[in-house]
Amino acid sequence: MKKQFFCSIKLTLFLLLANISFATYIYADDGNYVNLVSARQEYLIKPILEEFTKDTGIKVNYTISFGNIMVNMIKLEAEDSEIDAYIANDAGDLYNLQQNGILQPIRSEILERNIPSHLRDPSKQWYGISMRVRSLVYNSKTVNPILLKDYESIGEPRWKNKLSLRTSKKVYNKSMVAMMIAHYGYEKTKKILTSWVNNLSIKPLNDDIKVIKSILENKAEIGIVNSYYLAKLLKDIPNLPIKMAFLGDENGRVHINISGIGVTRYAKRKQNAIKLIEWLSSKKGQQLFANINMEYPVNKRVKAHKILQDWGKFKQMKINVKKAGELRREAIRLMKEVSYE
Repeated sequence: MKKQFFCSIKLTLFLLLANISFATYIYADDGNYVNLVSARQEYLIKPILEEFTKDTGIKVNYTISFGNIMVNMIKLEAEDSEIDAYIANDAGDLYNLQQNGILQPIRSEILERNIPSHLRDPSKQWYGISMRVRSLVYNSKTVNPILLKDYESIGEPRWKNKLSLRTSKKVYNKSMVAMMIAHYGYEKTKKILTSWVNNLSIKPLNDDIKVIKSILENKAEIGIVNSYYLAKLLKDIPNLPIKMAFLGDENGRVHINISGIGVTRYAKRKQNAIKLIEWLSSKKGQQLFANINMEYPVNKRVKAHKILQDWGKFKQMKINVKKAGELRREAIRLMKEVSYE
């Protein structure tokens, strides 16, 4: 008799103790399915998975989960786990899955061809499926973008009491600082972040939308956010007086991060999971991600949403995004040292 998804006694106890409620999933009883955990919100991932099923006939049973809840569950279940694939929101989180023994390496010529090497794990345990820029936004009515040159320029005295940032506790800033350490080294990154902290106009905020709103409310003139937050706002309010500046290192290379996916270590439907990842890297899968999530495709053959195209081109930092996880602890320590809350 086929064991249904999430049915073991010890798993049930774990979920009850954790007091967790999961998004609705559909159990596929015909054998042609894949079980997925996603850190992407349901409205962002559901339409994409439905198209995958239409194209392949493979049903996707999914649950939405954030943090380490599902990581602990998969570790607890081990070889009894029914989960086949895991989508994470951040390269550092993918590294965490890898370090916890959750993922396994897979080989695919399709993925090697569709996904650039710096956006996938060198040991082939996870692959980027969408990309975002984490860069500077500014008030287009009050700021001359020529003055915004690189990370160091944000710390110049001219921006005293004009900078708004998201809290250091959020994963996107941990990854950004980790990648800065990978590029600049610890001490120079510390110097740059100290200058940013000195220029803060308000206490760090708990999400990127609030950073953008703080600029609209004239509490700041510049801020750092993920590109898709601004893109989604501009989709609804085209004339918003906020613009994106592709700001990065001294050579104009911008920090990027990914949403990515890997096959779990004990996947019972490994081939279906690989087919899902390959489809997500395809032209159709990438175009859906670009239009629904307002993120950049990782597949170079696919164009970004028009709003993002209108911002112009940018140069990516080509350091492998795995460094976001490898240097996370150092990033956290550094941010504490400079009193970045």
